Amino acid sequence: MSTVRSQGRRSLLVVGIALSLAVPAPAWAAQPGESTTEWKTDSAKPAADDDIVLDDSPEPSNNNKKKSGKKKAAPKPQPREAVISAQVEKAEAERAPLQDQAQKLSDAGNLEGAVGLLAGGAEALRDPVLHLAAADARQKLARKRSADQAKAEWEASLRHIDRADALLAASSGGALDGIRVSPDDVETMHAWSTELRAAADGALPDLVRRTNPVRRNARGELIAGSIFLAGGLAGLGVMAGGIYLSRSADRELPKAGDNPMYLEPLEAQKKKGDTMTAAGAVAGVLGVALGVTLVALGATDFKKAKMEQLSRVSVAPTFAPTYGGLSLSARF
Repeated sequence: MSTVRSQGRRSLLVVGIALSLAVPAPAWAAQPGESTTEWKTDSAKPAADDDIVLDDSPEPSNNNKKKSGKKKAAPKPQPREAVISAQVEKAEAERAPLQDQAQKLSDAGNLEGAVGLLAGGAEALRDPVLHLAAADARQKLARKRSADQAKAEWEASLRHIDRADALLAASSGGALDGIRVSPDDVETMHAWSTELRAAADGALPDLVRRTNPVRRNARGELIAGSIFLAGGLAGLGVMAGGIYLSRSADRELPKAGDNPMYLEPLEAQKKKGDTMTAAGAVAGVLGVALGVTLVALGATDFKKAKMEQLSRVSVAPTFAPTYGGLSLSARF
C-alpha cells in the first residue's frame, strides 16, 4: 500500500510540473525577485504622476502682485533753508494782524489796549518781535504815567526784552520749531533789544529812588524834622525875647515907684515876657527835640535805601551763539 501511494504522489507531482510549464502565470502573481506587497501600495494610493491637487483659493491677479510688491517712496527731506523760510513766513502771517490792530489802537489814543494786545500775542505765539514791540509800547506808556505806574511799566518792558532775547538765543541755537525771525534779521532784533534796554536802564534808577518806600519815608522824615527843628528854634527865639522883656520890666519897675502911668505898662511888659518865655520854652524844646530826632531817622533811612539799591544791582557777563557782552540787572 505504501508503495502504491508513493507512486501516485509522484505521478501527481509530474503532472503538476508539466501543467505549470505549459500554462502562463496570472498577471497578479509575483514574479521571481519581486516583492509580494507591491500591489497593496498601488491600491492604497495613486501613483505620483496621478496626484491631484485641489485649491479653491483665487489666484492673485498680476496687478495685485505689482501693487503688493511696490513700496511707497519716503518723502524727501526738505533743505534747512526751506524749513526756516516756511517758519518765518508763518510767523509773519501770524503776527501781522496783531501789529496792525495794535497800531490802530495806538493811533486812536488807546495805548493801554495796544500794550495788552501785543503782550498777549507775544506770550501766546512765543514771538520775540511781538515781545520787543510790547516793550516799546510799554515804554511809551510809562512816559505818560505817574512815578509808581511808570516804574511798573518800565520793569514790565524789561521782562519783555529778557523774553525776546531768550527766544532769539533759542532760535539761533538750532531749534527749527522755535524760529520766528529770519537769521538775517537776528542782529537787527538784538540792536532793537539793546536800545530798549538802555532806555529802561536810564529811566528806572530815578524812578526807583522816587518810589522806594524807605527812601520816601526818609524824605518825609527829613522834611518833617526840618520843619519841627525850625519851629523849635523859633520857639527858642520867642523864649529869648520873653526873657528879655521880663528882665527889662524888672529893671524899670523900681524906678516907676507908685506912678500908675509907668507901673501899669511895665507890669504888662513883664507879664508878656513871662508868657513868651514859657511858650517859647515849650515850643522850642519840643520842636528841637522832635526835629533832631526826625532828621536823624531820615538820614538813617536815606542811607539804608541807598545801600539797598546798591545791593540789588549786579553786573554779569552774557554770552549767546550770536553775541556777547555784559548784563546789568537790578532787583526792585
